[in-house]
Amino acid sequence: MTRKEFLLEMDDILGLHPGTLRGDEELDELENWDSTSLIGLIVLAETTNDAHISPDDVVGCSTVADLLRLARVDVSSS
Repeated sequence: MTRKEFLLEMDDILGLHPGTLRGDEELDELENWDSTSLIGLIVLAETTNDAHISPDDVVGCSTVADLLRLARVDVSSS
């Protein structure tokens, strides 16, 4: 999955308009970033990139870009 595709999926998980996320957003500034969206991220990462993420892994993340790296999204792709 490309970076753009992943961000679009994250927009959907967070209930945002498609194309909202760019990757530099701070997680604590995202209104809908909660335990439900965390589970959505984990499922997305596992089903699309075979990345196994635990909630503890996410604790060290502060930005959407951190989540992309954790989910093994190719950040060089569009």
